[in-house]
Amino acid sequence: MSRRIDAKTAAARLREAQSILILTHRRPDGDTVGSAAALCRGLNRMGKQAFVFPNEDLTPRLGFLLEGLLAAPDFVPDRICAVDIADISLLPDSAGGFAGRVDLCLDHHPSNVGYARELALEEHAAAAGEVVWAVLQALEVVPDLPMWEALYIAVSTDTGCFKFSNTTPLAHRIAAGAIEAGVDFHRYNHIFFEAKSKNRFLIEKTMFDKMIFSADGRIACSWLDRPWLDSIGATDDDLDNLATLTMALEGVDCGIILTQNKKDLACKASVRTHKPADASRICRGFGGGGHPRAAGCTLSGPPEEAAKRLMTAAAAELALC
Repeated sequence: MSRRIDAKTAAARLREAQSILILTHRRPDGDTVGSAAALCRGLNRMGKQAFVFPNEDLTPRLGFLLEGLLAAPDFVPDRICAVDIADISLLPDSAGGFAGRVDLCLDHHPSNVGYARELALEEHAAAAGEVVWAVLQALEVVPDLPMWEALYIAVSTDTGCFKFSNTTPLAHRIAAGAIEAGVDFHRYNHIFFEAKSKNRFLIEKTMFDKMIFSADGRIACSWLDRPWLDSIGATDDDLDNLATLTMALEGVDCGIILTQNKKDLACKASVRTHKPADASRICRGFGGGGHPRAAGCTLSGPPEEAAKRLMTAAAAELALC
């Protein structure tokens, strides 16, 4: 089990090291990549040798943040730091060898299982980017424009462009600092919250055409089969944040979207809820976790069967509310 520490102590640990390797989670989102990029650049500004471990799941939409920051195969660090990773099982396959070797984790997930030697966890933070921000402040690093860009993307993507209920005053203050520094926030808001590929439009149509409801319309659930996704050439970017769309439907308090993994066809579920329903409690019953309003888990079996099991668990959760 991890030893809990605060951001100042985490900064002290990083200050002691000369070389640091930073890990991101599988199917990386804006928070894990933005947090890793900001932390890496900040450590480099201090004269440290810091790099981000190459993540095979990284897509071009976020890849630009890590240009020039990726570790070479022969890089041997003094410290290994994970950002925005609640469980060692969430590492990409290529990083599986780091299990049991992570020195420090910077995270905001209440479901963090404590796999790192030391854990700086802020359960009420909107994003891991807030934790990284606090560490950079403790390190007395003044962000430059690329660091502000990374921090803005970290906090904006995990708050749905500051619309989700997890949004904090600090997330707004980080965004304000980024705007003052000259970050083209309008461009990034378009890229991450408005622009859609033709495949994305087709995926959304299919998702809504297949959607089923239960609990008097309070639960909405749909799924996407891997053979169909592969047939249209869908990318991870095309599948990003689909579950959030279900919450725009009037009367829906719990939205569930399942997509089949390429490797084993297991169903990756994304669950979203309105207060007071707890998405993480639903997902914990299937070995997953996350936040009260947004969580995930993985289920075996055909998507239709997995959907029924999750909807039953969601109905039980709603009955408690």
